[in-house]
Amino acid sequence: MTLSVGRTSVMMIALVILAVLVGVAAYFAITKSYPPQTMTTQSTYTTQSSPITGTTSTETLVTTPPQTVTTSYPPVVLKVLTRHPGDILQVAKKMFLSSDIAKKYNIVDVQFISVPPGLWVQTAKAQSVDVGWGGGPTLFDTLYQEKLLAPLSSPTLLQAIMDIPDTVAGAPLKRTGPDGNMYWVAAALSSFGFTVNTALAQQYGLPPLKSWRDLASPEVGKILLKAQEPPIGIADPLASTSNTRMYEIILQAYGWDEGWRILTLMGANSFIYSGSSDVRDAVIKGERIAGITIDFYGYTAHYLNPACVYVLPENETIVNGDPIALLSTSKNPVQAQAFIEWVLTDGQKVWLDPNINRIPVNPKVFDTPEGKAREDLKKSFEELFYARGIEFSDELALSYEVMMQYYFKATIIDTQQLLLSAWTKLLSAYYGGKITQEKFNELVGIMTRPIEFTDPETGQKVVWSQDVAIRLNTLYLSGKTTILDGLMKEWRAGAEERYRAVIQALG
Repeated sequence: MTLSVGRTSVMMIALVILAVLVGVAAYFAITKSYPPQTMTTQSTYTTQSSPITGTTSTETLVTTPPQTVTTSYPPVVLKVLTRHPGDILQVAKKMFLSSDIAKKYNIVDVQFISVPPGLWVQTAKAQSVDVGWGGGPTLFDTLYQEKLLAPLSSPTLLQAIMDIPDTVAGAPLKRTGPDGNMYWVAAALSSFGFTVNTALAQQYGLPPLKSWRDLASPEVGKILLKAQEPPIGIADPLASTSNTRMYEIILQAYGWDEGWRILTLMGANSFIYSGSSDVRDAVIKGERIAGITIDFYGYTAHYLNPACVYVLPENETIVNGDPIALLSTSKNPVQAQAFIEWVLTDGQKVWLDPNINRIPVNPKVFDTPEGKAREDLKKSFEELFYARGIEFSDELALSYEVMMQYYFKATIIDTQQLLLSAWTKLLSAYYGGKITQEKFNELVGIMTRPIEFTDPETGQKVVWSQDVAIRLNTLYLSGKTTILDGLMKEWRAGAEERYRAVIQALG
């Protein structure tokens, strides 16, 4: 009995061992055929009945964790000379540093350096700047002439540049040197015009405003009489670089004497603000019918108030590209060109931000979800390529800029109350039928005539002209800044004299 039990036990143990071996073999066979998937996760996210077959299907979403971007580059902080305002730089920096391209090239920070255009050359040399971004074509052509621009050579960057149009409204968007290399490329588009609150304009029965001259017209002046408030908004040129540029555009579009006539009458129709953003806001809120603005202020106005429309004066303004370039002072040319590439591709989305509203230069951005949400900017982008502008000289504008700003201040801003009195009295007489068109034109000529004053260098009497302005500007910039007080005093007195002459002529 004992012996038979032992044999049975042995047989049972053998069977157990055999079963274990079979199980282990099966396990290894299965794991060899189906290795563990450690890089993906699976989750069932929807179960629905098919509208065609009536059957139920289960779809599985496979999520792959984001890949880690590896880099062989040492950490780099890029230095970027720029004329862009802080809101643009803040958005751009945040977007760029979180991009794959920044991680790939180990760009850990971007240092933006904002200085006036006249200091770019010395700043680039002193601080080993990597990139120049924003400031207009003339500034970048100056850098090129100073041999401060390096040719763009990155294959992927050059490929991205192929998506950028060559010109806009006749203005170049790329600068190629005699050696065949490209030295700068536009990163955004810019234009100058004015923004109209169409609802307010219609309320007063004002015809569409299309030109700078329209803002200085007696038709707009008639609204001044009705509302007892200036219908136009402009800014002090000493407080607004964009308004300074628009005054310079008017002087070159119409010629010096006619340009000043328009500027004076525009000043008579206007409330003068301390800054360009105040002009924009006044139009948005319906405090003014129109205000002169750079393009993106106009687009912002339309975004916030659809009744506001940005107007580009045909054949009376400029459209150009705002460049970006690699500086020859860069110690990080590879990373610098990677930044430029980003600005021209994914970075184009910066301009689409509702708080920025600039016109991108790369049309492909409008194919992105962000771009498809900005049909307004896409329409403006397309319209710019059909715009007709003037041949504008930055060099000429800079040659008289300081004197232009102060003459404007003395004859239009500081004396505006007397200017307004003369203009309203003249308009009342004209629309009241008390004077003829001929007499009206004669008195407008007196009110806007160039002022005679004493030349601080020669002591001789001179009349305000472009040549005189250039000479005085050169004198002032040479260090003889004390001439300004005497000039301003004479200009104010001359302006007051001409405005009083109109008032007296009307009785």
